[in-house]
Amino acid sequence: MISNTFFLKVKENRKVIFKTLAFFIFLRSIHGFSLLAIGYLLGIEINDIRNFEIFGFRVYFLIIALVALLVIRRFTRIYRWWKSRPDPITI
Repeated sequence: MISNTFFLKVKENRKVIFKTLAFFIFLRSIHGFSLLAIGYLLGIEINDIRNFEIFGFRVYFLIIALVALLVIRRFTRIYRWWKSRPDPITI
């Protein structure tokens, strides 16, 4: 029964889900390409970033932790949005 309501909810919100995912992927790709372009123009290599330290911590690990935090926040937002949608009516 739970899987049936899940599939009905996905079917009803298909356009919103696809539009949101496409917009998210598009913005993330622009963001990634712009960061790569800035790094290329400044002459920064990946090894330079890995060896750079702030307060004794390597920036590379701080970036990984930041990205993990952003992904967790994104999934919590998706979960809250999913729970706010009304349950579909099953006949």
